[in-house]
Amino acid sequence: MERHIKKYQFWIKLAVIIMSVLQPFILIMNQGYLWSISSYWKTSLQPLFILVNAGTSYFFFSTEKWIVPAIFLLLLTAFSVEEYKLVHNIFAALFFISCTIPLLQIKRFQFFGYIYLFSLVVFWVYGMLIFEIYCVLILGLYHLTILLYTRYLEKIRRDFKQSIDSQ
Repeated sequence: MERHIKKYQFWIKLAVIIMSVLQPFILIMNQGYLWSISSYWKTSLQPLFILVNAGTSYFFFSTEKWIVPAIFLLLLTAFSVEEYKLVHNIFAALFFISCTIPLLQIKRFQFFGYIYLFSLVVFWVYGMLIFEIYCVLILGLYHLTILLYTRYLEKIRRDFKQSIDSQ
C-alpha cells in the first residue's frame, strides 16, 4: 500500500476525523440527550448522521485493516434504525466490535486498543450514548494520531531525500 499521503487526502481525512468527533456533541446540543447516536436518525440532523457515517466509511475503506468496520458502518447507515431496528443494531454492534481488532493488532500506539476495550465499562456504567461517544472519540484520536504521525514520517523522508539529493 502506498504510504505517501497526497495533500488533498490528508485534508479530507482530517476533515472526516473532525466531523466524526464533533458530530455527537452537535447532535446533543441541537436535539438533546437521546439513547444512542442512531436515535438522532429520527431528527432534523439525519443528513449529518448520513454524511459523517458515509465520510467515515470512505476514510476506513482507504485505510489498511479498516475495511470490515467500513462495511459495517456503511450497512448500519443504509439500514435505518427507524425502519430496520434489529438489522441496524446488529450492524452497529458489529461495527464497534470490529473496530477492536485493528486497534489491538497495531504495533504502534497499541494503547488505543486497550483504552477502547475500556468502553465496555463505560457502557455498563453510563449507557449506550456515552459508550458510543467514548468509542468515537477513541477512534478519532487514534486515526488523528496515525494521520499526523504518517505525515511527520513523510516529512522526515522527504527532507532526508532532499539532503541526500543535494549532496
